[in-house]
Amino acid sequence: MRKAGFITVVTVLCLAVFSFAASAEEITADELRKVIDSQPYINLFDVRSTDEYEKGTIPGASSFPLDGLKDAVRKILDNGFSAMSVDVYVYGGTEEESIKAAEIMTGLGFTNVHYLSDVGSWPDILVTPRAILGDMKTTDLNGQPVDASMIAGSRLVMVNVWATYCGPCINEMQGLGNLARELKDQGIRVIGLLSDCTNSDLSVNATLAKKARSIVESTQADYPHILPSAIMIRNVITQIQAVPTTFFLDENGIMVGEVYVGARDDQAWHEIVMKTLEGLE
Repeated sequence: MRKAGFITVVTVLCLAVFSFAASAEEITADELRKVIDSQPYINLFDVRSTDEYEKGTIPGASSFPLDGLKDAVRKILDNGFSAMSVDVYVYGGTEEESIKAAEIMTGLGFTNVHYLSDVGSWPDILVTPRAILGDMKTTDLNGQPVDASMIAGSRLVMVNVWATYCGPCINEMQGLGNLARELKDQGIRVIGLLSDCTNSDLSVNATLAKKARSIVESTQADYPHILPSAIMIRNVITQIQAVPTTFFLDENGIMVGEVYVGARDDQAWHEIVMKTLEGLE
């Protein structure tokens, strides 16, 4: 890490506040990746233009274009935000943009900013803002690594968020298993996303994971079931109001169609899948 010649600071409307060093530092891409992977909540700002942001961004980043950054953050402060020591991470298209963003945040009173030299130093894939599962790098319920390749070539991907304590979730899983087997040859995939099998530090809760595997086996819901990464927790788990919640992705991981709350039988889901596919195509 290289110390910057200025004190930097940024902020985000986030329920969790993480505290690191009280000085501005350059952060490497590898270090930023570790932060993203280890924390469900991270204050990460992409200060490039909106058009550049829409084409691809570091997973979990929010768009705060540099030319409007100061005014946007001032509005947040005017609304009463006061956690000025919160860790903030900024990056632009060039090192100059990244440093300028850090200077703006410092000038507004933030005290703990980290800057990535530029987006080009990020070694992994950039995701579109609507790729709510990020790059999909995580593990399945059996501890095996998975990534975006699991949905490559799919016409439509159905993501069902469930929990081991949720009766309606469990009751619909046999039907979802039937649906997954029926539609697999048509390029339609079903994925289960566990909402309650990880601890706050993202480690696996062995007891709940064992219970989840038993549920999957007993309901014959033999489609993939994955554990949430930090990005999935931030973008999905903390945003839903109830389980089960179901949404759809295209083969690039982009969210399409509508979000459905509550359980349904396999016939109802079949109709919804066909409707969503028709709208997509």
